[in-house]
Amino acid sequence: MSVSVGEIVRRTISHASRIAEDGRYEWPTARVALKKILADLEVRGPNDPALEPLRQYIGRSDRDWNRKNEAKRS
Repeated sequence: MSVSVGEIVRRTISHASRIAEDGRYEWPTARVALKKILADLEVRGPNDPALEPLRQYIGRSDRDWNRKNEAKRS
């Protein structure tokens, strides 16, 4: 059974979001895993528009994590 890139992206974001809400989330570690998933999916379909939500999720989470850490340092 083949799962579409869009479905993989949807499930990946859903899982990452659920873990973040539970508080069992270390963004730097999660980011490495998400970037590996993204890289694998880009090999399968480099121009697949279904990849954009994952790119956006990673970017948004980077900004959120940086903002939280800046607040801690201040």
